[in-house]
Amino acid sequence: MNISVIIPFFNGFDFFAETLLSIARQTYNVQQIIVINDGGGHEAEEFLSNFNGIKIINLEKNQGPSAARNIAIKLVTSEWIAFCDADDIWQPSKLEQQVKFMSENTIFSACHTGVTTFNQEGDIATFIDKPYDLQLSEAIEISYVTPPSLLIKKSALEQVNYFDTQLKCSEDHDLTIRILEQGYKIGFVNQPLIKVRRMNHGNITSNGRNILKGNLQLFKKNYHIYKRYDGARTLFLYRAFMTAGGKSQGLERKILFTIGKVISLTNPHLR
Repeated sequence: MNISVIIPFFNGFDFFAETLLSIARQTYNVQQIIVINDGGGHEAEEFLSNFNGIKIINLEKNQGPSAARNIAIKLVTSEWIAFCDADDIWQPSKLEQQVKFMSENTIFSACHTGVTTFNQEGDIATFIDKPYDLQLSEAIEISYVTPPSLLIKKSALEQVNYFDTQLKCSEDHDLTIRILEQGYKIGFVNQPLIKVRRMNHGNITSNGRNILKGNLQLFKKNYHIYKRYDGARTLFLYRAFMTAGGKSQGLERKILFTIGKVISLTNPHLR
């Protein structure tokens, strides 16, 4: 399997070397590593030029990770694509185990892995309890697939028209839904093969308001799917408001939690 790795880069100076090293140390070699300098200007260009073995694409203006990934996807020459963020870490056997999984389970067009979140103090949590064969009815509930864990056929991304650049927070969740809706299958390797950094260094998910806005955009866009499944709409909205509340403070936190609890009263499974 020929694999290209895509890394959006915007102000990721502090951790990029560690991220790139984790890819270089993979026990399965990649065909190319494409780094998209997403509007970081000359400073980012100069910084990235210090690293060997990467293809750099410089964008004049910051367009966000979805647009950056889409630009790189269209330039990829390999059949398979893996994504990594500029501050996350792959375990050495990540790709090897995914390639083995895909070779043994040819029904899948993509697979993702378990995740360990961490910060400057150490590991926070590990997530390996996910569906082996993700179904659309499961995918609309919560976001199971995080891009740095995903290995996918380029043709599947082309078929669903890439990441939606209009979504600013839930674009990975939306991509998963559209992949499954088109009939592609996503498998799961139940080992924590990536480490996702959780720090207050501009990560959009640290802002409860942005999380809620992204989730509501996702819900509106895919409403035709949510209404197919009994209770799916209220379950998603409940989780959206409760998650946003957990990322908020003060009065806003109380309001979001209250709305979530009111929504739960309309769903017997949440009472």
